Amino acid sequence: MSSDNINKIIKKLCKEIFPKDVFQKGNSRVYIDDNGYYFTVIEFQPITLKKGAFLNAGVDFLFDKLDFLGCMYAFNGEGRIGNEFIEYINDEQFENEIRKYVELANDYILRYRAFCNIEYAKECIINELDDKNWNPYVKSMFYYLTDDTENGNKYYEMWSNEEFFKRIIKEYNFPENSSELSKEYVMDLIRDQRAFWHSKAYMKKMKTNEVYER
Repeated sequence: MSSDNINKIIKKLCKEIFPKDVFQKGNSRVYIDDNGYYFTVIEFQPITLKKGAFLNAGVDFLFDKLDFLGCMYAFNGEGRIGNEFIEYINDEQFENEIRKYVELANDYILRYRAFCNIEYAKECIINELDDKNWNPYVKSMFYYLTDDTENGNKYYEMWSNEEFFKRIIKEYNFPENSSELSKEYVMDLIRDQRAFWHSKAYMKKMKTNEVYER
């Protein structure tokens, strides 16, 4: 019963505090702010041994081909913004304590909306991310989106030449050669991902978007 109470309390507070167009992913503890080419993803993360929640917040850019939500970027590399586990003891106690996390999540939702300005987002990405793991891929996408093909090719090749990602490139049919990429290619990736997420029943509250949809 406490898990149901926790979800109801979180849902009530999110409805009260978040912008009206932020929506819940199905019946989960994940809330999404749809910003066209990216989602801001908020998660009130449970754990197995106790009833309650941590708080995670980050950005999932829609220029990949993956079939799950993730976190490609978080301010200062910190996806977990609520490090203290708020344990459920009773309804009144939990509502009073989790409210601060909902308010904190709302602050991050508003901060990440600044990424609607692609040049600002690019500046954050280029300056803050290192060149490990998926980061060169993310950088390359921003360079293509801003018509900097030379740097887009540079970072895409850095990513695609890593042995670990060669399997992913084949599995998900990413271009093997950077010469196939351009701004329009990235825009099509975003359009495809938005179509994919629109097809999911638990994403039925997702907005339509004239720029990033066909």
